[in-house]
Amino acid sequence: AVKLHGSIDILVSNAAASTSFGSLMDITEEIWDKTLDINVKAPALMTKAVVPEMEKRGGGSLVIVASIAAFSPSPGFLPYNVSKTALLGLTKTLAIELAPRNIRVNCLAPGLIKTSFSRMLWMDKEKEERMKETLQIRR
Repeated sequence: AVKLHGSIDILVSNAAASTSFGSLMDITEEIWDKTLDINVKAPALMTKAVVPEMEKRGGGSLVIVASIAAFSPSPGFLPYNVSKTALLGLTKTLAIELAPRNIRVNCLAPGLIKTSFSRMLWMDKEKEERMKETLQIRR
């Protein structure tokens, strides 16, 4: 990015994985590792990689995309829910740590977005309607 554009102004961390559906007893260590590596460890390491470049230009912005699952977990998505909750903690900690470097850190927590990633949650219209009932905006 630096070679192509000259500097790094912003990092948006939006990659995520949800590699299982089931209860705690169904989840293997490999599933935990993959989910936490992609959803939590990768944003932390990407931040570590870009901070020196942001400092060179006098500051920057980091946007971490968590999920409504951090506040209202969906049953059956334990590792995903935990990883998105961890992103809230990562955001709070980085905001404190990076503020003196003039790097702003924010977190987004979108609700259900109809993608193939979330198909299991919205394919069933009855389940989708129940989810909408919990949202103020009802959509």
